[in-house]
Amino acid sequence: MGRSSWRLAPALLMAATAGMLFAIVSSQQPSVLKMGSSLSVERFADDVLISEGGTFSAGFYEVGDNAFAFAVWFREPANGTVVWMANRDRPVNGRESRLAFRWSGQVALIDADGSIVWATNTNDVDGVVAEQMEIGEDGNLVVRDRLGNALWESFDFPTDTLLAFQGMMRSKMLVSSRAAEDYSSGSYQFLFDDDGVLRFRYEGPDLSSNYWPNPDVNIFANGRTRQV
Repeated sequence: MGRSSWRLAPALLMAATAGMLFAIVSSQQPSVLKMGSSLSVERFADDVLISEGGTFSAGFYEVGDNAFAFAVWFREPANGTVVWMANRDRPVNGRESRLAFRWSGQVALIDADGSIVWATNTNDVDGVVAEQMEIGEDGNLVVRDRLGNALWESFDFPTDTLLAFQGMMRSKMLVSSRAAEDYSSGSYQFLFDDDGVLRFRYEGPDLSSNYWPNPDVNIFANGRTRQV
């Protein structure tokens, strides 16, 4: 018993130390990107936004050989599940690309050749100026004005994942990835159809077909009009 306790004590000490270090790193890593600042793809391991509780990261995520996407992912395990991507179908170069929070209020993902691959629609309009972008503990990446009002948020533009507290509206659609290590848009969709019913759909190069709920049965027989 004595030997077992002696061997366990160092493990407990290591776990406690690791927890303290995690808390320190999380508190030191910013969750906010201010206007006029930028993130560099060449510093992708360090230029990362981390939510206050340490649950989510936002930054450049490697998706291939010399290819990166700006993404949000779970921090644990390291480089865990990706929940959102800005440019899943158009990755940027691993050198000289950057995410810039411009003085106009726009957040832009800029490739090595200077082209804008993706951007928020938060340019200064009628005096409403974006001031910061932050990653929340809910996984929502939000651009806010100086009063804290949300001007743009990633929850409004889902990729293949729906997080807790993230609404699903008729204007939104989830699109699968092609494969486990290929984050580009796949063939399966989750969306509200024209009849207002949530459906799974296959959208292939030669065929488009709803496959859930049963497309051969009307919405009443499928029980899709019942309130829960």
